[in-house]
Amino acid sequence: MKTEGASLEVLREAVANYMSSEGCGCCQNRDAHKKHEEVLAKLLNVERYDDDSGYNFHKYRTPRKGAG
Repeated sequence: MKTEGASLEVLREAVANYMSSEGCGCCQNRDAHKKHEEVLAKLLNVERYDDDSGYNFHKYRTPRKGAG
């Protein structure tokens, strides 16, 4: 999958794939979730955690109100 200069269509598809792999603990497709998380991370140039346990999306989220 081309990641550099990704179009809105490519990003939309990646987010849709990721969201469709979501679900409650009993019906979540964990393998698909991990695969689509990696696609999104690469498209968005999200860095991995220092311990290589996954991608640090938390770094980019909207701060919660009241959080200092």
